[in-house]
Amino acid sequence: MIKTLRYTFMAMLMLVCSTAFAGVITLNATDFKGSETATVTQDGITLTIEKGTSPSGAGNLYNGEQFRIYKGNILTVSSTVGNITQIVFTCTANNTTKWGPGCFAAQDGYSYEGKVGTWAGNAAEVKFTAESNQVRATTIEVTVGGEVGPTKKSAGLKFSESTVDYELGTTFTAPTFTKATTAVVKFVSDNEEVATVNAEGVIAVTGKEGKAVITATSEENKEYNAGKTTCTVYAYRMNVYKKATAVEAGKQYLIVAQRDNKTYYAAPVKYNAEKPYGYLNSFSVDGIVDELKIKSSYNDAFTFEAIAGGYAIKDANGYYLYMDGKHASFQLGNEAKAWTVEPAENGTFTITNNGQFIQYGNGTFTTFGAWTEAQDKAVKPMLFVFDEAAGINGVQTTVKQQSNVRYNIAGQRVGADYKGIVIVNGKKYLQK
Repeated sequence: MIKTLRYTFMAMLMLVCSTAFAGVITLNATDFKGSETATVTQDGITLTIEKGTSPSGAGNLYNGEQFRIYKGNILTVSSTVGNITQIVFTCTANNTTKWGPGCFAAQDGYSYEGKVGTWAGNAAEVKFTAESNQVRATTIEVTVGGEVGPTKKSAGLKFSESTVDYELGTTFTAPTFTKATTAVVKFVSDNEEVATVNAEGVIAVTGKEGKAVITATSEENKEYNAGKTTCTVYAYRMNVYKKATAVEAGKQYLIVAQRDNKTYYAAPVKYNAEKPYGYLNSFSVDGIVDELKIKSSYNDAFTFEAIAGGYAIKDANGYYLYMDGKHASFQLGNEAKAWTVEPAENGTFTITNNGQFIQYGNGTFTTFGAWTEAQDKAVKPMLFVFDEAAGINGVQTTVKQQSNVRYNIAGQRVGADYKGIVIVNGKKYLQK
């Protein structure tokens, strides 16, 4: 009888030990205030930050506001209570903008939308790298799936570059694709007018301006987790803007200032319906120049439209600028308001609305505003007009020669005798 009880007890103990926690563990950044360490643990989940390639050192998990992972840092999320099946980051900015979840590169299974980044898989440990910018997350939710078991291998889907900036008219070198999984990998482009991808993961550009996201996916099998990775192709041309001495209605202009041996140009205000106003932030190039070349993917031009009393100034987002007579920041609206534009011999312009004229850099500030009087260290703006001919002429796409392998529209390799639509070197043909 004693022997039987002993075996029963051991069986129950083994059952208890083989079962782990299953559920969602939420780590709030505010809960770790005052703990000056790059590692935090809660309910069996541990977050660890390593310096990686960051020149700023390791980020912090202790400032009481956000988990901060600097560009180049590696964040490891590990569990001792069961395999992790999902990790959700809620961040303070959108996508690949500053502090957003799109700044992360991770193991297979990571995606993001808006301010939320999500990893899904099956692992006891997951590593994330802050690749393009700093990541700031207010919460990190970790879902643990239950019984601890053997972790499947990563699918290892990877493009050699996650982002490709391609200038039209130059040679395009496709990023290479590698994998570890034995499962079939499927490739798709969300904009084949800009870039295509074949069944082997070779990306080709078409010569058209725009953005295309190339996605590679593989399904889970006995040995490997499901996998997913992307490569984003930005195809652009260089817009040329040249210093203007007068304004011509309907033309596009950069609002420019030159100071401190630099040339600054304004960017439109990001529209906010609740706060439709703001100063014009600036970008700069070194030196005093008479010509600027700007990527076409950054539309920072302002259109000057002729109306009674002068010119309306419309930004690239379709909103008109005007002054309310109370603030130095620009107001944004849908109604065209007249500005007077008076050129000066030194190449600057006095651009005035409601008694306020545009100036750059009140004090040490590097933004454009408008005041009724000259401000400290401020300079009046210049206007650089868009050179339409320079932006169109001579743009021809050159790509590295690809093999003449045929694929059907499903991305499957086919032979010369296949009948139907085929893709050869990124172009579609009807093969009869």
